[in-house]
Amino acid sequence: MNIERLKKRKKEMGLTNKQLSEISGVSLGTINKIFSGATKAPQIDTLAALAAALGLEPYSQSPEASALLRETAALYTLEKKQGTYTMEDYYALPDDARAELIDGVLIFMDAPTVTHQSVIGDLYYFIRHYIKTKKGPCKVLLSPLEVRLNEDDRTILQPDLVILCDPKKNDGRRINGAPDFIAEVVSSSSRKRDYLIKLNKYWTAGVKEYWIIDPKKQTVTVYRFQGSEDDFQLNTYTFQDTIPLGLYEDCAIDFKEFEL
Repeated sequence: MNIERLKKRKKEMGLTNKQLSEISGVSLGTINKIFSGATKAPQIDTLAALAAALGLEPYSQSPEASALLRETAALYTLEKKQGTYTMEDYYALPDDARAELIDGVLIFMDAPTVTHQSVIGDLYYFIRHYIKTKKGPCKVLLSPLEVRLNEDDRTILQPDLVILCDPKKNDGRRINGAPDFIAEVVSSSSRKRDYLIKLNKYWTAGVKEYWIIDPKKQTVTVYRFQGSEDDFQLNTYTFQDTIPLGLYEDCAIDFKEFEL
């Protein structure tokens, strides 16, 4: 893996070395040495970990998730390789299987925690109240909700919360295309997916604003995409802040009022 490519990708994602360390599991000191050129020949497994964290390698899952996928495949005759699954396979899963399909990769998700549900529930309440008060045309919707992000048959996501302003994208069963706003609440199993893989998917699909809410760190990372690949705003807030919702000029969410 070319180090310059890793540097470029890190810059594109707006990540610091410290953030990349937390996501990849590679020590901050090692990352600093690699990117500064102090380490001339990094270990292959270190480069692989950085590449995977930056979305430059095939997606990976925990051993538990991989075992679940094998078990499900055996029961429901889904015997394909990761990267080759389609919507047909996704809809062949049992009703109680909570999963996402990302570029042909099936990823099984853990059940949300009480903290997760509390945070996303409060966010939904504040946004819904604002939209109803203003009598706006947009809808705020909660997971489980399917988003066929690129309108192909290889990706179906289930964001924690979306705001949709174009009713034509709602076919009654799922959203087809990019919502205007997406919020994801980070868990230990979804950290890499939310900060890297989904960030890239939402960005390139045309989502206008993406919030990554991290209850463990009590931070909210806000991306506002302006249209071109190089034009975006990145801000990080805490749960003590009042955070402006970029879709609206006079809407801001006071996280101090959330019941955690």
